[in-house]
Amino acid sequence: MQLSATAANEGRVRVYRGVTVIDGTGAARFSADVAIERARIVGIRRQGDVGTIETQPGTSEVDAAGLVLAPGFIAESGGALSGVTCVAGPGVAGPVNVLDAGWGAGAPGVGHIPASRSTSGVSPPEVHTLERAVHLLSGATAALLGLDLGDAPRCVIREGAIADLVLFDPRTVDPADLPGTLRAVETLVSGIPVVADGALTAAEPGRMLQPPPPAHRATVPRIEHDIDPDADPFVLHAGTPVIADDDLAGTADLLRGWLGTEASAATAPAITLRVDASLGGPEVFRITVAANGVEVAGATAEGVFRGATTLRQLCAPENAIGTRLPAGTWSGAPAFGWRGVMLDVARHFRPVDDVRRLIDLLGAHHLNVLHLHLTDDQGWRYEVPGYPRLTEVGAVRTATQLGHGADATVQPGRHEGFYTASELRELVAYAAERFVTLVPEVELPGHVQAAQAAYPELGNTDVSDPASGPWERFGLNHRTLAPTQAALDFGFAAIDALCGIFESEWIGIGGDEVSTQEWAASAAAQDRMLQLGLTSVHEVQPWFTRAFVAHVRSHGRTALAWDEVLEGEVPEGVRLLAWRGPVAMSEALRRGIPVIACPDLEAYLDYPQADSVDEPIRVGPPLPIERAYTLRVPDGAVGGQANVWTEHLPTRDRVDFAMFPRLSAIAERLWLGGEPAPFDDFARRLPVHLRRLAAAGVRYRPLDGPRPDQRRPGVPGKPLTLAQRTAIVDELVAGLRR
Repeated sequence: MQLSATAANEGRVRVYRGVTVIDGTGAARFSADVAIERARIVGIRRQGDVGTIETQPGTSEVDAAGLVLAPGFIAESGGALSGVTCVAGPGVAGPVNVLDAGWGAGAPGVGHIPASRSTSGVSPPEVHTLERAVHLLSGATAALLGLDLGDAPRCVIREGAIADLVLFDPRTVDPADLPGTLRAVETLVSGIPVVADGALTAAEPGRMLQPPPPAHRATVPRIEHDIDPDADPFVLHAGTPVIADDDLAGTADLLRGWLGTEASAATAPAITLRVDASLGGPEVFRITVAANGVEVAGATAEGVFRGATTLRQLCAPENAIGTRLPAGTWSGAPAFGWRGVMLDVARHFRPVDDVRRLIDLLGAHHLNVLHLHLTDDQGWRYEVPGYPRLTEVGAVRTATQLGHGADATVQPGRHEGFYTASELRELVAYAAERFVTLVPEVELPGHVQAAQAAYPELGNTDVSDPASGPWERFGLNHRTLAPTQAALDFGFAAIDALCGIFESEWIGIGGDEVSTQEWAASAAAQDRMLQLGLTSVHEVQPWFTRAFVAHVRSHGRTALAWDEVLEGEVPEGVRLLAWRGPVAMSEALRRGIPVIACPDLEAYLDYPQADSVDEPIRVGPPLPIERAYTLRVPDGAVGGQANVWTEHLPTRDRVDFAMFPRLSAIAERLWLGGEPAPFDDFARRLPVHLRRLAAAGVRYRPLDGPRPDQRRPGVPGKPLTLAQRTAIVDELVAGLRR
């Protein structure tokens, strides 16, 4: 396996060679090479396994033959253990730091877990095998405190687990004296050596390994709550009834599925769903929990759904059954009506099942818009009556760019896919049941090579060769629709098809990154401009925009367009997506145009999540989760959304990696609105939410960096600094500055 060069150079990679491993599960010991990278165990190679652990310069290698590697122990009452994980939580007197009766007893800040909370039930003189002792002293106590759950498991030794480990010489340990005489050679807490060569290092052991708050205090987005600690809780059983009127039957069925409850007699303490119009706006909800039942009330059916979604979050992420919900109330209402995600399915097609799954994840985050980017140079993904070659030719690409920048290559391989009209209608209905609106987008008059590959006559044929297929490259493509009636009719037909399938008020017409190069070079385009009374090539796109907006309005809908249309006069009946930062946003607000905030520096989830070579195919500036949490939607905007461009996201797992958990942070900002609160509060709730994502099968990016299987070493990118990208965007909006 290949380790990270970056982490090795930072001194954050350790490899133990020939060590004896004793796992916190009580399993039999085995010999292996074990690799630790940052705070995680990233590789285990047993003797006889295929493959080796290849080290990088800067890796700390330990010849551990004859030594034992075990999970970091958690101190128990009166404990004299040397390799002690930092913990704080219910019943813990204070932070338990690296502790040994001979070194650290009585040191400031040292505490212990009271004997009443010990799970071992073992007195020190009792004799155990080392395996059994490790199991009792690490795994069981960790489970009691919830430290075995979260972003990565603790107190086991397996790939992906957090590196809380102790290395010791078993020849110095008498099992009859456990746990009192264990002497650590080395101890790692979250991967940081806090004991080395048998002495304290005084190293900071990463963040405190404080158990995250219980689920009912860790909602994402954050929901206001008032808990009565003195009242009896409600206990969720498999037979807990969910009662609702017929008009809420869909949400009731979904809630039963989320909670894992089965139909039973309504005499048991029940969960009741009801509409209470007096609560206020359409998405307002209130959850009331008491020992004799739970009520989920919403101002509308949509509000009830938001409440039901929150109720699922109050329960244990892995299995809701058995959850003890404290008595109290949870209530919420969103700051904005548009809380969305744009998914680009044109560059890399995502099957219907993937879209359905994403709809579920949006609903779970109180997001209510899924904007589907259905066409681009690289692919056309829906049927248009009268234009069959759009899906026969425009939906099939025979090669795809690999990487980005000057060193990018083109990799042969067929990529294809499109949605039938019936599949899209099914998705619309599926989303509506979860109160998510599907908003379609067709790109016009630029980003049209896939369409022109099917129908070359739509292009400026006197200056460009016919396209042989959808574009295999990524970037700015100069192909555009010719300013002809045939091109207008094609655009109208594409819009008609969307209006016939989607129920959304908004129909996207694109409008971003439209080059004027072909219009300037085309004699036919120049003649047509004269006929239309257009005096500049910069007036051609506004001409298209006016025509397409009018056609959308003829269907009783509103056109959705990217903020480049601000370069000309924007006709009435347009809602804008402001991606070019505060300048474009301010200009749209100044003109009184409804606008959605999706600034690239905070909301483009294809950007890398750190400034590290370990991030796969870095394109653009780093956008860590902390920056995503700074998204602010200005007063007067209708809402915001995250944008997920998929040039370098060819699989569902890659989309997961790019979106989560950054989308969770953006979802909270769109729900709460206003100025961003300190990130620490969100970070405190995030470990529980990562468990929710894991339970949903989401392959998110770990907080401490991508796992080895999530990297793409050797595939070039084109990283930018934040300052470089800011300068590029400033140049793009120079014409809007006043």
